[in-house]
Parts: sequence; C-alpha cells; structure tokens
Amino acid sequence: MTDAVLCSIFFDIQLVTTNRSIPPTRNMRSKNNHAFTLIELLMVIAVIGILAAILLPVIGTVKDKGNIVASKSQLSGYVNAIGLFKGEYNYYPFGPEAYAEGGASIPGIGEARFVGELSATNLDGTPLTSAGSLGNRKLIDFYNFSESDFLGGNASSGKIADRFNNTNIFIAIDGDGDGLIQGLPDPEKSDGSKVDIRSHVTAYVKLDGNSPDYYLYE
Repeated sequence: MTDAVLCSIFFDIQLVTTNRSIPPTRNMRSKNNHAFTLIELLMVIAVIGILAAILLPVIGTVKDKGNIVASKSQLSGYVNAIGLFKGEYNYYPFGPEAYAEGGASIPGIGEARFVGELSATNLDGTPLTSAGSLGNRKLIDFYNFSESDFLGGNASSGKIADRFNNTNIFIAIDGDGDGLIQGLPDPEKSDGSKVDIRSHVTAYVKLDGNSPDYYLYE
C-alpha cells in the first residue's frame, strides 16, 4: 500500500472522529432554550404579590394627599370669592347662619343660594336674570364653578362636594367684624375641642365615612 493511500485513509479517519465530537446543532439550541419551571413561575408570582402589597398602600396615601391639596384649593377659591363679595358690597353673603359659631355647612346655606351668591348663576350654570333675595344684586361672577365642584364631578347632582365626594363643607365668617372666628373644630384634637382663630373667612371639611377631615386654618 502506497504512502499516498495510507495518508488518505488516515485523513478520512481523523475527519470522521472530529465530526463526531461536534454536538448536533439542535442539541446546542435545546441547551440555550431554558423553559421556566412551575416553581420558578410561582416564585415570580409571589414576588409580584409582595411588591403590590407594599406599593398599593403607598399609592393610596399619595392619592389622598393629592385630593386634600386639590380640595383645599377648592375651599380657598370659595374663601377668596367671599372676600371679593365683601369688597364689592361691604357685607358678606349667605346671611346670619354663616356667621354663627362654627360657621354653616354649604347644604345648610343651600347649594342654590351658595352658587347664586358667588357666581350669579343657577346650579345648572345658566346665568341668573334677577338677584331675587340674593345679596349679589349686581349679579357679579366672583367664582367660576366647574363640574369638579360638584358631587361625582357632575353639576346636575346639585350638591357641592370636595374631591373625596364629601359634602360636609363648612364656611365660617367673622360676622361681627372683630377679626375673630369662634367655635371652630380644633384640627389638632379629635375629641370635639373648639378653637378660635383670627380670620375674616375660613372653611373646613368634617369627616364623613372614609373621607378625611381637613381645615384651611391648620
């Protein structure tokens, strides 16, 4: 047997041996494609559940704080409008019930009267054609009521409410002009204590179910 033939046979054997040592392509793919086991999936679901339990109360707290800020801004708008009313007419709107100790709730004043005095409009937003018994005899628009001022964000409800849909909104006015509003709820105590503050007009919201109480004079 010639050297050339021997070399050829040796080369063929080496080539076959080398090829057998290389794993098939599909085997390499199967090693890279690692499927999740049931235990791994359950662990992922458990981690997501734990994170949700931690984050949801935080998100709820942030939302409540945002609603309180928006609601206080709403109350401040009413207070500013009452101040403008006093500057125009040299007397306050609403009558004695709002000057009493602790003030009066908007339902106590009457939503139609409250809106009419401050915006010269009806509850549905249409302009008043006559002041009638209202003190806003010039029919001046001191405050622009929007849907967000009403229960459920709907003016057709006819009820003024804050961002928590709480209608327990109180307006307190210094009726005797001594610069002191008396008998207001103490924001630092929950035992019904009262406090007097130096102001001409203020507002607050009483606790109602899950809706928090808060005060412009805190």
